[in-house]
Amino acid sequence: MASLIFLTPIIVLISSSALFYSGYAPEGTVNKGTLLPEPIQLSELNLTVESGPLTDEFPGKWSIVQFVKGDCEEKCWKNLYSSRQINIRLAKDSDRVVRYLINIDQDSLSQDSLEKIKSEYPQLYKGNINFNDVPQPVNQRLEESPYILFDPLGNGILIYDSTLPSGELLNDLKKVLQNSKIG
Repeated sequence: MASLIFLTPIIVLISSSALFYSGYAPEGTVNKGTLLPEPIQLSELNLTVESGPLTDEFPGKWSIVQFVKGDCEEKCWKNLYSSRQINIRLAKDSDRVVRYLINIDQDSLSQDSLEKIKSEYPQLYKGNINFNDVPQPVNQRLEESPYILFDPLGNGILIYDSTLPSGELLNDLKKVLQNSKIG
């Protein structure tokens, strides 16, 4: 009986090690966004921001960065609305998250779009980025106006297609905010 008690932890250790080294692992992940294979450093993207925390330094907050090429059209407006609703639904954690609309290549938002953003999205920061400064695997996906979630240290960690329901981004944000000790 004593040998059985003594051998139990050893058997568990050996069997779990064998399973681990044979490649057995859970297949799914809990995040809904696509995990970037290598984090994007926000400081390396050469963003120019008209107003907001990035004008001086990185904000130290979680950032939802939405990209748009050309003027803001239906999909862009829908995504802006969704990101605002996400920020509202975060309730007490909403001050830990900032939102950016980044124009790809040029400042091509129409005057009507700029006025609408100013009146309907006053907490949205706007900026520009040169398309060539975006890492190659990511720049192909920016055309579809996705979101990239940046951590408070400036690392882009998750990318979201605009076809994904906004609730998925909200769920991921709640998880990272709950588990984050920074931002």
